[in-house]
Amino acid sequence: MPEQTETAHKRSGRLFAALAVLHFLAERGRDLPSPDGFGVKDSLPDRTNGLRQQACDNLDLARGRGGDHWKAASRTFQSIPAFMEEGSLPGKNMSPAESAQHRAGYEAQLAAVSEDFPELFR
Repeated sequence: MPEQTETAHKRSGRLFAALAVLHFLAERGRDLPSPDGFGVKDSLPDRTNGLRQQACDNLDLARGRGGDHWKAASRTFQSIPAFMEEGSLPGKNMSPAESAQHRAGYEAQLAAVSEDFPELFR
């Protein structure tokens, strides 16, 4: 869950992590994006659009896998609205400082999920 004082860019990083986790849990052989691949010139909508459009399909695929894949995917899917409650997410390219906030949100969200399901994120 996001903290009360998180910036929009940190919340967008958390949202991206949640969507990436759903993608990762859906099928064997999928990788999580590395935060090193995040560029300052990346547009947040471009980064998340494909994953957002596949979120329900990925949830259904994870349900088919069952066990902890399903539990982690379900909990992750349910967390998504919290990242958008504070207002709209940024829709432009990021400055270096904004990119750092986005990365911090991404890493914080991955840490939260992997803490609850460490065997899935080795």
